[in-house]
Amino acid sequence: MKNINKIFATVLTGFALTACNDLNTEYLGYYVTEDQKAEVLEANPDMALAGVTGIAATANMYGSVYDAHFDFGYPGIMLGMDMQGNDMLQPDVNYGVHFNYWFRYTSPTNTGIPTNMMWRIMYKMIFSSNAVISTISSDTENPTLQFFRAQALGFRAFCYWNLIQTYQFNYVGHESAPGVPVITEENQLTAATEGCARNSVQEVYDQIFADLNEAVTLAEESGMTAEQLMESKAKRLLNLDALYGLRARVNLTMHKYADAAKDAKSAIDASTHTPLTIAQASVPGFNDINANNWMWGVAVAETDRVVTTGICNFPSMSCSFAYGYVTVGAWKIGSQNMVEALPLTDVRRGWFLDENFESPILTARQIAYLKNYGTNGSGASIYPYLNVKFDSYQSVLNQSTNASDIPLMRIEEMYYILAEGLAMSGNTTEALSVLTDFETKYRNPEFTTTASSPEDIQELVYSRRRVEFWGEGLSYFDLQRLNKTIDRRNDNFPASTTYVIPASDNIRIYVIPQSETTANKLISVSEANEPGVSPLPQK
Repeated sequence: MKNINKIFATVLTGFALTACNDLNTEYLGYYVTEDQKAEVLEANPDMALAGVTGIAATANMYGSVYDAHFDFGYPGIMLGMDMQGNDMLQPDVNYGVHFNYWFRYTSPTNTGIPTNMMWRIMYKMIFSSNAVISTISSDTENPTLQFFRAQALGFRAFCYWNLIQTYQFNYVGHESAPGVPVITEENQLTAATEGCARNSVQEVYDQIFADLNEAVTLAEESGMTAEQLMESKAKRLLNLDALYGLRARVNLTMHKYADAAKDAKSAIDASTHTPLTIAQASVPGFNDINANNWMWGVAVAETDRVVTTGICNFPSMSCSFAYGYVTVGAWKIGSQNMVEALPLTDVRRGWFLDENFESPILTARQIAYLKNYGTNGSGASIYPYLNVKFDSYQSVLNQSTNASDIPLMRIEEMYYILAEGLAMSGNTTEALSVLTDFETKYRNPEFTTTASSPEDIQELVYSRRRVEFWGEGLSYFDLQRLNKTIDRRNDNFPASTTYVIPASDNIRIYVIPQSETTANKLISVSEANEPGVSPLPQK
C-alpha cells in the first residue's frame, strides 16, 4: 500500500491535465488500476485536491492551443465572445488584431481561431474532469471526496454548457439538432479509438443536468466548502451556491424559467456573498476573487505563465489602467447605446468614461493618467465610453504585473436570473419586487420602471445584464438565448464593423474544427456545421 500511495501521489499531481487513460501506465514496475486509485483516495481523500485544482488551472493556461497573445485560456474566450456582440468594441488599430478574429468575424471556418480555442480548451477541461470523476465513486460517503467529485461534475457541466451554445443555436426549437460529442469517463477510451458522433442538443443538456444534479446532491451531502480545503483563493472551486448558480444558468438558457428562478433563489439562500453596495461599485474593481460578491472565479498568481508573459493576459487586453495592449491603443470600449441607456443616477454609468472623458468613480489621478494618452482619437489616445470597470492588480497605475483574478460568477447574476425567471413564469409582481429591491439598494437609488408584462421585464433585465456583466463573458450567450439580432449601426463601433447579423445566421455558431473531423471518424466535414459568411458593414 505504501508503494501504491507513492505512485498515486506522483500520478495525481499531473493527471488533471491529461486524459484518464494516461493514468493507467506502468510506473516503477507497478500498474495502477481504477480500484487501486479509488482505494488510495478513500484512505487519503486530500490527494484528490491536486486533480481538482488542476481542472481549474486548465482554464488559466497560456498557449495551450496557440502560441499566440490571445491564447490565455478561458478568459481569452470570454473576451472574444463578448467582442462578437453589440456591447464591446475596440478602435481600428493594428494592435487590436488579436481579437479581430472574434470582433470582425474574420475566421468563421473549421480552421478558424475562435472555434479551435473554444473546442480544445473546453475538451481539455472535460478530459481533466473525467479523470477525477473516474477515480471517485459516485456512492462514496467520504465528505471530502463527495465535494471533489462535485467539483469535477460541475466543471464538466460548465464546459458542455459553453460548447452547446457555441456549436448550435438556442435550445428551444433545436432540441433534435446535432450538438457536440458527449465524452464522459465511461466512453472516453472508446471515443479515442473509435470516434464519437455529435449528440443531439437534448442529449447534451441531459448530460449537463445529470452532472449538475449529482454535483448539487453531493455538495449538499458533503457539507464541505472550498474554504475548508484550501487556504488561498478557494473560490476557484465551486461551492454549493455556485453549483446552484450553474444550474440556474442552464435552466435560463433552456427557457425553463420557473426552474431557473428556483435555482437562483437556492443559490442566494445558500450563499454567504452579497452584491456590491453602491459605494463598493463606485470604484474600479472586479480583480479580486476574494471580493464579497464573487461566487466563482479564475484564480491568478504572480508566478503564472499568463502573468510572466507580461502582456498575454486578460488585464493587458481589457484593463485601462494596466500595462499591455491597452497602452498601445487596443482599448476595450463600451457601446454608447448601452451606456447611455442607463440613467445618470445608476452607479454603473461610471464604469465607462462619458463623452468628455470623465467618470464619477475615478480619482483625479486616474483621470489624469488616462488623459495622458491623449483624447484626439488617434494612435493610443483614449475614447469616450472607454471602460474603467476593471481595476489593475493591486490598483497600481500602468501595472505590468497583470495578476488580476477574473470573475466567472457573481451573486448579482442570481438576482437577475431570479427576476427574469419569475417574470417569464408568470410571477410579474414578485419579479418587479426582486428587481426593484436590487436596483435601488445596489445600483440606482432612484430606479423606477413602467415595465409590467413578462416580456417587458425580461427586456429590462437584459438591458441591465448587458452593463452589469460587461466583459465577463456572458453577453453573447444572452444574445443567443434571446434570439436577438446583432446590430451595431448608429452606435460608436468603427465604420468597418457596423454589422447586422440575424439570430439565424450560420455565422452565429461555430464550425467544428478540422482537427476534430480529421481525428474523429464519426464526424465528417459535412456534419460539422455549415460555415457562415463574414459580414459586411451596413449603414
